Order: sequence, then structure tokens, then C-alpha cells
Amino acid sequence: MFSPGDLVVIAGTCDIQYFKGSTAIIVKSMGYDATDTSFGRYYQLQFADGKQHIFTQRELILLSRAERK
Repeated sequence: MFSPGDLVVIAGTCDIQYFKGSTAIIVKSMGYDATDTSFGRYYQLQFADGKQHIFTQRELILLSRAERK
């Protein structure tokens, strides 16, 4: 669903203060977890402050709105 280079904008209404209103770029699709298929793919994101975090596809959909650039 997402590809490396996609811009991710975390919603300003996100309940997690740390990520609220942040922007990031998907740098890597990390694949699936073979033990749990309910969350879909995992993605590594690079945030504007230089930090990297890993999100599941489901988390990205719930916490953000993704924009293709």
C-alpha cells in the first residue's frame, strides 16, 4: 500500500503527543511478520527531526493521512 519515498503526515488530532502533527518519509518497506498477519506490512519512517521509527500498515492508516508526492 505504501512505497519508499511516500510522505506521511501524522494527523494534528493524533492522541500520541510525540507524533502529533509530524511529517515523515517512508524509507523502507520491512515486509511482513510471519507470526502475525493481522497488521499487514511494516514500514521504517524517517521523521523531520532525524529520528526513525517502525510502524505497521494499520498504525499508519489510523494515525496519519498519507500523501503521494
